[in-house]
Amino acid sequence: MKKYLPFDSGTLFIPTCERWKKEAITSIEQEYLGDMLRIHTIAHHDSLLFILRYFGLDPVADADRAFDLIGDIQMQVYEEMLALTGEEYRLDWSRHDGAFCLWYRDRNHCRDATRDLMFVRTHTRPLFPDAEIRNSPVHGFGLFSLRHWSAGETLCNRLDGQVLSYDEYEQLRLLMAPMLGRVRNFFFMEWNALPGGRLLSRPFRTTYSYINHSEKPNLQLSLLDERLSLVAIRDVRPGDEFTLDYRLESLPRGYFDTPSSGYLTPVVHDPASMRLKQAEETP
Repeated sequence: MKKYLPFDSGTLFIPTCERWKKEAITSIEQEYLGDMLRIHTIAHHDSLLFILRYFGLDPVADADRAFDLIGDIQMQVYEEMLALTGEEYRLDWSRHDGAFCLWYRDRNHCRDATRDLMFVRTHTRPLFPDAEIRNSPVHGFGLFSLRHWSAGETLCNRLDGQVLSYDEYEQLRLLMAPMLGRVRNFFFMEWNALPGGRLLSRPFRTTYSYINHSEKPNLQLSLLDERLSLVAIRDVRPGDEFTLDYRLESLPRGYFDTPSSGYLTPVVHDPASMRLKQAEETP
């Protein structure tokens, strides 16, 4: 039997939800939970009694009972707001600061999830410890060291993935990306080039994606039997941004003609002198 709580979601939220939503969408600092946009903070702490009082409910001494009531509140808000507005609103705790918040499902599919720092930090798989994604002076977001790494040290022993031809990858991207909305670039961006026009692609985003390009990098890719590793080629201090020279991979044909590679200048090298060195040649 459906439970009814002594408050009305429409009366409580509808008059101000539109304002909260507009303010959150235009805010520079946005937090996402999946594709749910944080639009209003109910409580800046996890006080169950404060949350109950906010919704006009009498405080209860038993924590389990309080959580049950908050669960009822969450379900009621979701169901009533969906019926009244046709849009999804949810109550949940922030993974960022623990606050109890009202979230709105952002259906603006033009928004790119990879531009939201909190989103990429939350949904990116770390390849090695002691590294953090931050705003970068080089480009967008970058990956920064939290400790000292010595030249010759291996940061990541193996970059995994599926080996596809570049054409197969492009066909998958064209087929699937339009259905992924604001997370389309999150799934179709990360790969490493292998010899022979092949790509080592990953169906999940890792911190590798946020290593920016530099012609004077502090990391290099080491290739041995199609096994890729990340190796420091000079000392990296805490707070330094990790960088790679993108041009030294066996990039697919025509890659330098694509809009996304306009900042790269091709280098001339032959297979014998490629700086994607074998692991045993790493200093």
